[in-house]
Amino acid sequence: MSLLNRRKGNEAAPATPASGIAAATTAAVPTIPEATPTPGPRRNFTVATVVGVAIFVAVLGAAWWSPLLFTVGLYLVCIGATWEWRDALKASGRRVSLWPIAVAIAGMGVATWYGKAEGLIVALLVGCAGVVAWRVVDDRIENTLADSLASMFTLLWIPFLASFFVLMEQAHDGWQRVYILIFAVAGNDTGALISGMFFGKHKMSPRISPNKTWEGFAGGIVLGTIAASVLAYFILDGAWITGALAGLAAALAAVLGDLAESAIKRDISVKDMSSFLPGHGGILDRIDSMLVAAPVAYVVFALLLGTS
Repeated sequence: MSLLNRRKGNEAAPATPASGIAAATTAAVPTIPEATPTPGPRRNFTVATVVGVAIFVAVLGAAWWSPLLFTVGLYLVCIGATWEWRDALKASGRRVSLWPIAVAIAGMGVATWYGKAEGLIVALLVGCAGVVAWRVVDDRIENTLADSLASMFTLLWIPFLASFFVLMEQAHDGWQRVYILIFAVAGNDTGALISGMFFGKHKMSPRISPNKTWEGFAGGIVLGTIAASVLAYFILDGAWITGALAGLAAALAAVLGDLAESAIKRDISVKDMSSFLPGHGGILDRIDSMLVAAPVAYVVFALLLGTS
């Protein structure tokens, strides 16, 4: 009978010195379970829906009620998004200063409100020069170029792109344009989610965003375009074609904006910019698509309807 069988039968068996050493070694070293990756936190769909609807209603209400209220709220959101971005960059050793960028954002808002597109461009240039000057006179010499470029990128990515919402809002049919843009992006997100869940098979960009599929992309573009065209028919004097063109362009741009932020987050090794919005992540995670879609929609509306 083998040693294993004797142990199973609870039979005593004399152990040789070698086998005794092996047994003692085995008993002394505990078995370490095989490591398994810790699953990431799952989003609460109910909470995400409630928060999303609340934001949706608040933005639409401000855009319809008061262009000034909408503008002030927009730039406050930009400052909050910059705060998130600043904290996310810290983990990768990059540094942007919040206060000079916040001052530049406020100046960009004032310039856009009073000077429109021309004021926005001037404010952007002055803001970029200001944040670079602030970084140059800082005591820290290391990474001056990288930090300066990161600060200028921050101004270009967040407040500059967001300012196109203000430019649209200032038109005579401003709130209608903003509504069509928001419905196009929201429709794109919803259509992509539903189509991806039921039909998604072919990965769109697995290295950047593994969950995105070409089926979801197609469903998002279709629903975003339909939502914008139907809304335009009712609020833009039946101009559903204008809504369809603007919605199609905005939906395509929204996908690009979402992918761009996903690539940036992978580069700095973060999943969400923050946890400020329950079920959504951070402010930037919520507005990434809108930021890129806004200038695209502005150009389409400007070509079809003018800028005023």
